[in-house]
Amino acid sequence: MKELFSKPEYLDCHFMKHSLHFFHNSIKACCTNALGPCFYRAYKGGEVDWNHVYEIRKKFIKRINSYFNKKTIPGCCKRCSELNSYITNEKVKEFPNVVDRLYFHNNMSCNAHCVYCCYWWRKRGYNYKVLPLVKSLIDNKILSKNTYVYMSGGEITIYPEFDDLVYTLLDYIVSRIEILTSGIKYCKSIEEALRRNQCMLLISPDAGCRETYKKIKQVDCFDDVINNIKTYISHVDSAKENIILKYIIVDDINDNENEMKSFLDLAYDMGIKNVRLDIDYEKYKFNKGNQVPERYFDLIEFFNEHSAKSGLNVLHCNQVDFILNNAERKSIKTN
Repeated sequence: MKELFSKPEYLDCHFMKHSLHFFHNSIKACCTNALGPCFYRAYKGGEVDWNHVYEIRKKFIKRINSYFNKKTIPGCCKRCSELNSYITNEKVKEFPNVVDRLYFHNNMSCNAHCVYCCYWWRKRGYNYKVLPLVKSLIDNKILSKNTYVYMSGGEITIYPEFDDLVYTLLDYIVSRIEILTSGIKYCKSIEEALRRNQCMLLISPDAGCRETYKKIKQVDCFDDVINNIKTYISHVDSAKENIILKYIIVDDINDNENEMKSFLDLAYDMGIKNVRLDIDYEKYKFNKGNQVPERYFDLIEFFNEHSAKSGLNVLHCNQVDFILNNAERKSIKTN
């Protein structure tokens, strides 16, 4: 009888249950390629009711579990690149009001002007402060000490609360903070986080030389970035393992083996252990319809092979892999 009121599939998404994303003008559950559940729209500051947030989470799960709701995937989650990781054949169990994924993405100002920027059209600056919200999560015992923290932008290091935010988190959580930054500004708070082995720093020079960097970033700060990386390493030797250098393929600028080799040789010379290869997400994101060029797969193979020869570990981004896997399938069907 129980089977008559069950569904073949359920979405048991960890982000829906335990994640917070502080976006420029809203507070949401996630930051994938899909919209996801939104807790506060057009948010410009003020008190946040964490019980209200929890109730919204539970409503989503109640609809997902309901036999009378035939949809496995809520409309706001369709085509999410993370879906395959969270589809199950069992009902979603009750869950506590705990946040263990925290994303800071509220500041849209930047100190570079990347040609591939996803947010070039957005108003600069920020609409609200996040430090009071983080302190509220801590005071209300909602934030887990094992919270995964991801800080991005815009450029997060020029956000006025950045240093205080990092130190507050370092004093509370025991896990690591992943910071996506241009690397143009040197931060003592990042140095301290690296010293405590509580930081993963992701920097995207996208080039191994000043001229190519200027074409992509549209600022002349290549030497500043490289010097800052070297300074972090000189102060904290383990920074070599905790700084990730990223190379985003940009059409007609760095989409060739020579530029890639220059980048990888630079990473090796500085003692960096981890690199990452991405594509222009804004141009080739899944819902935009632009076909990933065939030559990209040769470039990816070259990047992987040269990294292996240099002893560099290649890390991956789920959203980029999702785009590339779909592009590969389309290519196979076409041939």
